[in-house]
Amino acid sequence: MFDPNIAYDSLISGAEVELQHKFVSDDDLKNYYNLFFLILSYYDQIFLLEVGFTIIKEILINAVKANAKRIHFRKLNLDINNLEDYEEGMESFADEVTFKWNEQEVLLNESEFYINSQFQFKDGLFVFSVENNATVQETEQERILKRIEAAKGYNDLSDAFEDMSDSSESAGLGLILTQILLKNSGIGRDRFRMEFLPNSTKVTLEIPSNVIPIVPPVSKFNTKVLDEVQKLPALPKTLNKILGLCNNPDSSISNLSIEIEKDPALTADLLKLSNSAYYSGRSKVKTIQDAIKLVGLKNLKNLLYVSGVTKILNSRYEKASEIWEHSAKCSFFARNLAQELNLGKLSDISATAGLLHDIGKLVLLSLDKNITDRVEFIKGKEKNNSVLIEEFTLGIGHPEIGSKLL
Repeated sequence: MFDPNIAYDSLISGAEVELQHKFVSDDDLKNYYNLFFLILSYYDQIFLLEVGFTIIKEILINAVKANAKRIHFRKLNLDINNLEDYEEGMESFADEVTFKWNEQEVLLNESEFYINSQFQFKDGLFVFSVENNATVQETEQERILKRIEAAKGYNDLSDAFEDMSDSSESAGLGLILTQILLKNSGIGRDRFRMEFLPNSTKVTLEIPSNVIPIVPPVSKFNTKVLDEVQKLPALPKTLNKILGLCNNPDSSISNLSIEIEKDPALTADLLKLSNSAYYSGRSKVKTIQDAIKLVGLKNLKNLLYVSGVTKILNSRYEKASEIWEHSAKCSFFARNLAQELNLGKLSDISATAGLLHDIGKLVLLSLDKNITDRVEFIKGKEKNNSVLIEEFTLGIGHPEIGSKLL
């Protein structure tokens, strides 16, 4: 463990900071993130935070993973420098190492393998390098260089996905992701180097202090997503009419209740809400008029929007229920958190925000399943920033899609 503030002070004073790890834990990654935040704040380049840290994390994890690979081959009594042994060992590598990553910590801590990371400010650059004490055999080097070369032809990750067979199980996507992020962020691919040394492997990233943001090329999926949003039907006329009554100061509760009662599903939802633990009193609410009085117009409008959007999206997307289940939990906790923090006035809007925060993911269900499955894989493989991965694969993230729906 290291203190990012102390490391930052050393960098500012002109010193080079060096750290050594056997394993990079989640706490270590948090410290690297905080240090990188301080560095980019110093440079006034904070817009690079998520992109830059994703690259740094890939470099760190890949260096440790290369060491874990050696231990994996050793356990199997295989020679990593033998082509046949290498192919045999890699067949089980993902299942035994990548998907059991936290189990590798003990094995690595007991091994002779380690990585060194170095930071320094030099000639207007922030220079970050990672070196592990494991050599890369020639076949592995060729595969790595081939992936880097292939990445030069990709505008975004969707190009890489389409160019890979299902059997590849997204192998090498981290390296390809790094190359695409370098290109589309403005940092530049020439700022990334790999050196295969006699007794180690070293990766260096240089980030200039004056990176200019660039607009990446529009993904074909961006257009498809926006077309899908445009195709979604408007809210039902009945809901629009009720919303109009809610916004009309001359409307009466009687008029509102008459219109709501014309929609059985909405009637049931409103009665369920008014009799929930949050609103319930001594007696059960049985009429729509009493329900309106209890929940108030603001909550009624929130319910109307949610009800309308739910009907539209549930009818269009098969997996909508999975996303709504997660969103309902977020809504519950958001409301309760607002109450716990004595922010009662924000509890209703917090609950609605929790319910709708992932609504853009529903539209992503309309895309090619092969593409969306690959996106989910790389998001989960090393806990990468989900919005960043969506934006650099599809050209748009689910929060932006959600903003266009509401």
